[in-house]
Amino acid sequence: MRPPHFVWSQSIADRAAAAFREHERRIHACLPGVQIRHTGGSSVPGVLTSGDVDLQVSVHEAAFARARDALSELYEPLYREAWPEDAAYFAARDSDPAVEVALTVVGTLDDWHHGEVWDRIAADPKLIEDYNALKRSHEGVSEAAYDAAKREFFFTRFPPQAAPKARKRK
Repeated sequence: MRPPHFVWSQSIADRAAAAFREHERRIHACLPGVQIRHTGGSSVPGVLTSGDVDLQVSVHEAAFARARDALSELYEPLYREAWPEDAAYFAARDSDPAVEVALTVVGTLDDWHHGEVWDRIAADPKLIEDYNALKRSHEGVSEAAYDAAKREFFFTRFPPQAAPKARKRK
């Protein structure tokens, strides 16, 4: 694992938008009708990002297993051993920029964290400032330390009990 390095989202905006469109087409080709969003740092102007493109694919619970299996054919599964029953994660590391996909069941905590939370960050200059401060403080440190700090940021500012009507994990 290499230490994180961050760039301003606007410096990769065109490449990120093109990657989103390419992967949106790819996903819709095998999963027509699913909701796909560009989320994460590269989706919000003025945010520091590692330069990857995060996509959220939202499906209803009945469609989850089929979507998970289809995305497993398209992308490399990430953290498979840690997948909850209502979310799965994938990567296209050979894409330029790299792409990560979060598959979430509509109305779950992961759906909220990978979707609406980014709308809230984009709309709140203080959250953007705090998120950028987190990134700056983790420039060049271990990826594990950065990942832990990022998890803490999200779970502190957007705790599970604040999720609107989100179905809680068992």
